Amino acid sequence: MAAKRYGPVDGKSRPGLADYHQSKDELAGLPQTVAEKIPVTNTPNIFSYKAYVFAKNPALVQRFIKATKADVGGVGGHVVAADEVKSIMAKFVLDNNGYRGEPIFTSFIVTHTGDDVAVTGIMSEATPMSVVDELMWDALQEGASKAAELGLYGPGQDLVADAFTGNLRGAGPATVALPFPVRKDNASQTVLVSFADKTEPMAFNYYATGAYMLPRFNTGLIIAASKMKRGYIMDIVDLDTKAQAIEAGAHPRDQKALDGKMEELAKGLQEKVIRLRSPEDLYDIEGLTRSSRFVIARIWSRDDKGEADQLGYVVSAERLHNIKTKKGFTYGGKDDPVLLAFAQGDWPAPGEITSPWASCPMVAGDCRGSHNLHILPMPINSQTSYWSGPILSAITLSCNIHTGRIGAISDQFALGTPWDQVRKQAGELAIQFRLAHGVKQPATLHEDELEYQEGWKERRARLERQFRVSPPLMFGNGNGNGHQGARAAKAGRGAGRADEID
Repeated sequence: MAAKRYGPVDGKSRPGLADYHQSKDELAGLPQTVAEKIPVTNTPNIFSYKAYVFAKNPALVQRFIKATKADVGGVGGHVVAADEVKSIMAKFVLDNNGYRGEPIFTSFIVTHTGDDVAVTGIMSEATPMSVVDELMWDALQEGASKAAELGLYGPGQDLVADAFTGNLRGAGPATVALPFPVRKDNASQTVLVSFADKTEPMAFNYYATGAYMLPRFNTGLIIAASKMKRGYIMDIVDLDTKAQAIEAGAHPRDQKALDGKMEELAKGLQEKVIRLRSPEDLYDIEGLTRSSRFVIARIWSRDDKGEADQLGYVVSAERLHNIKTKKGFTYGGKDDPVLLAFAQGDWPAPGEITSPWASCPMVAGDCRGSHNLHILPMPINSQTSYWSGPILSAITLSCNIHTGRIGAISDQFALGTPWDQVRKQAGELAIQFRLAHGVKQPATLHEDELEYQEGWKERRARLERQFRVSPPLMFGNGNGNGHQGARAAKAGRGAGRADEID
């Protein structure tokens, strides 16, 4: 087994909790200005490496914010992540948060959305991304081991790769990184982090095609003096290598041919991408992103020449059925994406980014990953409910890009806000829609997108064998064919019974 590249340097002890400032202690020793707080959210604790966050002369280096999320085992099925699993993962990261004597994450938080656990932190260019990915993979494995010990459902479910191979992309977990700007004058940068459970990357298209394209969601597109007035440039990724394989000539029912073509398309973890401009290509962007196949993966601001400038929006645009394992190309989970986006300045405000969800749009996912249903915007660290979601959380982080510190957090979907009314409306719509349609479309997905579908495949194959090709039945047309049709129907029924006996 290869030596781990992260962790304490030989001869040095592991970092301990004493090396970290924790946000839960931020008022220790200070006068309490509020006698009693009304809880509106489950605000995560922020762990910040003391030697860095309190540095007097921090270095101006390229820093990144990175978010990694996966289902490693849920309570009560796929309902909520266990606190013990989150704590074990946090301890593992705290104990091994080092690369060549320096911290990997100068500041990080551990959260959950539904039964998915996420680690979000700030790192510098001094640590290779592959090292961070290795740390995250092993932390998720620790969480999965604890989930198995506790008897939780589906331990390690999203860790679909057989082993870590140097990159989390293509391994199962959702992960994205966004580079901070490097500047001397203003250390403050607001980042919106959004997590989704029981749904697919396409769900985040509502953010992108709303706040970054349409003035009804973002008046800054019209009145702001910043780069926002120039619009944005969007990279749209084709996520469906299965569909690409069929379009390249593989027969949809020839699994061997499908797997071979998908493996060919997936070589080098390449992506099929198109770059479009907003507002010039608004119709093309809207047309592509109407389906689950195409996802706006990255958004760039535009310079004075209209070209791509600063990257400010990234989505974990990946599909699990593109991942090769010993069992072939696996399709399980609805991909449960992560989003990182800058807010303010040249970018939409946090409330503008999240505002498209106020209309209660529907997304693919929900229970068994096989339904269309209205997404539920919930506070961070909330569980799923009413079948199984889909659920969305969004928080904003105030980050110091000089020290790499997450200074404070706000919850965009907190209790006691207008989102309470949205949740009520989404719940009412979901109940009506789901109960009215049941297993029928459009409440359920097309059969190619159904998950946990082996039972349906068996049922469909059995019924397929009973179909017969015969002339249509025509009764009472005056030419005697009615009697022939009746005889054909009787023969068909007899043949069907004989088949069933076989």
